[in-house]
Amino acid sequence: EARMKFPSGPGTWPAFWLMSLQPAQQTPKIEIDVVEYYGHMTDKYFVTGHIWYGGADEHRTRRDGKRLSVPAGSLTSGFHRYGVRVDAKHITYFLDGEAVWQQPTPEEHRAPLYPLVNLALGSGYPIDKTPNPSTLEVDYVRVYRPQQDGRTEKCGTKHGSARQP
Repeated sequence: EARMKFPSGPGTWPAFWLMSLQPAQQTPKIEIDVVEYYGHMTDKYFVTGHIWYGGADEHRTRRDGKRLSVPAGSLTSGFHRYGVRVDAKHITYFLDGEAVWQQPTPEEHRAPLYPLVNLALGSGYPIDKTPNPSTLEVDYVRVYRPQQDGRTEKCGTKHGSARQP
């Protein structure tokens, strides 16, 4: 889960994502885009699960994602919480504590994941009108794990994090 305020303006490309933690040569790689936002599309953001293969298995690379609608400008006008819960059966995406989309966990998903937060520019879109400076504000990033007794830390509560009973 990350609490962030995105920069406004075309050409900005903030993201929060998870990547499989494994040796560089090992495939497949798992990538979970908790949020990708394109500054010229102020009324939507994207969530996506990727499975990256390389070499002779490149044809097996695939992705499954969704474009999610939000009020225009809302993701740049204040902080929001972006979260994902990954378990053996599902990958569930959250915005401000509400589940917004779910997909099956791919059978290839076996490696631990590590979080990344970044602000890139462009992504194939012009940056000549990108505000300078453009700043991605990050209040926090939190990572939860299952408890030994089977309970899980709960991502996506309305008022902060809590444990499931």
